Amino acid sequence: MEKIKKFDDKCIIVRIPISIQHRSNLYEATRRCWRVNLERARKAEYVLGTIDGEVLCVIKICNCDYVKTEFCNKEREKCRRDFNANIELCERNKRIAFEGKEIKNDKKYLRKILPDEYIPGQMPIRYTYKF
Repeated sequence: MEKIKKFDDKCIIVRIPISIQHRSNLYEATRRCWRVNLERARKAEYVLGTIDGEVLCVIKICNCDYVKTEFCNKEREKCRRDFNANIELCERNKRIAFEGKEIKNDKKYLRKILPDEYIPGQMPIRYTYKF
């Protein structure tokens, strides 16, 4: 499998939980309930969903905002399963969701391996750009 050599775009790389075994909801798992700085997230062009260092979902971001409080609980899978959540201000939990178009035929990042320095370790999120 090909490795990504460099990032030409401002990307947020998120580690999708292994519990998304069936991988049918990669889009929702990639776009929702991330604890990131909203202003920093708004500078990103793409969000990349990864499992074990492989990019499995690429979303071209058009917007991001805080998620409703009831979807910002410790049960992250509940957040992942609720596809009809409306985005509204939730400053207490600071979890956001991205809105955008999934790029299923992406040639730049999809089905490629992340460079070692971008593989999310303990933290589930990495940025390819400075804030």
